[in-house]
Amino acid sequence: MFPIINNMGNCRDCYRCLRNCDVKAISFRTGQAKIMTDQCVLCGRCVKECPQYTKSIIDQIPKLEQMLKTEKVVLSLTPVFVNHFNQWSQEELWARLKLIGFYAIEEIAVNAEPFLDTYANLLQNTDKYIISSHCPIIVNLIEQKFPKLLEHLAPIEDEAVVHARLLKQKYGSDIKVVHISPCLSMVGRDSDIDLTLTLDQALDFIFSRKVDKEELAKVEVELTQYKPLGAPLAMAGELMQIMVDRGVVNSNEVQYLSGLSTCIAALEELEKTPDFACRFLELDGCRNGCVGGFGLEKRGILEKKMEIKNYYHKYSNKPIRHFAETPDTSRVFENRYKEPAKVETARIREILSNLKQYNKKVMNCGACGYDSCYEKALAVARGQAEEKMCQTYMRGRAESTANTAIRSNPSAIIIFDQDFIIQEFNPAARDMFKAYNLQVGNAVFEYIDHRDFEQVVETGRGMKDLIVHYDDLNLVTRQNVVRMQGTQNLYMAIISDITKDEMKRAELDKMREETLSKATQVINNQMYVAQQIASLLGETTADTKIILLDLIKQFNQEKELDQ
Repeated sequence: MFPIINNMGNCRDCYRCLRNCDVKAISFRTGQAKIMTDQCVLCGRCVKECPQYTKSIIDQIPKLEQMLKTEKVVLSLTPVFVNHFNQWSQEELWARLKLIGFYAIEEIAVNAEPFLDTYANLLQNTDKYIISSHCPIIVNLIEQKFPKLLEHLAPIEDEAVVHARLLKQKYGSDIKVVHISPCLSMVGRDSDIDLTLTLDQALDFIFSRKVDKEELAKVEVELTQYKPLGAPLAMAGELMQIMVDRGVVNSNEVQYLSGLSTCIAALEELEKTPDFACRFLELDGCRNGCVGGFGLEKRGILEKKMEIKNYYHKYSNKPIRHFAETPDTSRVFENRYKEPAKVETARIREILSNLKQYNKKVMNCGACGYDSCYEKALAVARGQAEEKMCQTYMRGRAESTANTAIRSNPSAIIIFDQDFIIQEFNPAARDMFKAYNLQVGNAVFEYIDHRDFEQVVETGRGMKDLIVHYDDLNLVTRQNVVRMQGTQNLYMAIISDITKDEMKRAELDKMREETLSKATQVINNQMYVAQQIASLLGETTADTKIILLDLIKQFNQEKELDQ
């Protein structure tokens, strides 16, 4: 089970995880980072480095809760518990863990004798140099990247697995062993350990369990009664030093290195040097050893080392815990090396030529996470990376696209600074003001009226749709003047030639005036005709009225005579 979960939706093209991955086990598709599980050595750097928290560790707490309800669970504590759980005394921590439900709490450090004896026997009975296998990260690294060195890898389980075997030998094979580890490569690993929690998961779990102080005081705990032989193993170089102190090897026959990149460089050197003049090489994937492991990054290395040393010396006078019967400490390693996909040279050249299209040369800046443009091109060809991951390439492409857009813009574009000095202009500006002979480095006001420009510089507020006439050029323009965002006091004037539009508008205005004049004349004529008609109608109406009145009068007179 792979312990790291990807939340790809929040990934934001920063490539920080890839830059910090020494084995380049991260691929990118559509701008999203994805761990290549078959190449990952589980150092945990990508989880710690991601600023968007897109990677998290699989939650083992539900499994632990179920175990505590139904099983007899023994807790195996790494020596660095003194670095991570120091908010409690050892007595209170033990009591809390017992009250939570753990059947027993055992320290790896006090059960280290079988592990150390196995290393001593191996070194005393071999002629070839030995590389330590107590660091799971280094084991993953050699199995996946350096299979030729597997024969030199100590065929010994790491101390956590040896401890789990000891616990099942002591308490019974039916117990469940829960291990708290600063190493991600132990989480989800198929071994005698039934469940592994990270230091942070364990701390959160302990804090989440409410504990009654009165009940806590009643819990009887027995602290270590033995010398914590294995405590120094939490620090890089201490396994080597123990072998020297025991007289197994001489100090001039041993060497230790810590930090994944340093160890990779050493292993690359070993592959080229078959007759390496060293008997024992201790390698630790985390810088400074387990004290620099996952979950311990926030505290100073000197402080953590001193805590381990003080813890060791506190119990240094205790007897060593011996075992009448030691468990099997052997381990068989697996060659997990996968030959990288072959890529045609022509394809590499094609990708590199794309990168150089906008930058003229390869930059090898490392911003994408790869050490060179060649390695980046190789990853692109294998489908593990994208061309757009190159920030220099994308910037050059964006600038080229922007420059193309500016050059091809039909409007005149003039870029000037706060002193009105022309910094750049496009071909359209040169053609529009050809008579002025624009020159970069000269002042804008040497050519054109800059009063509107001055107002923008003074206020910082842009001005839009300004109509400006250049009578000497028979030119009418519409101007937009703005401050350029993301620049140091640069401004841009976008000037559009609207002379033809203005001429059409003038023609339309003239047509409107002529049409209005004719319409007014027609209306006046109609009013005059109407008035004439009205006048005639008025005269005829009066005559008609007189005649009708005369008729009525005659009718009435005739009526009177008849009576």
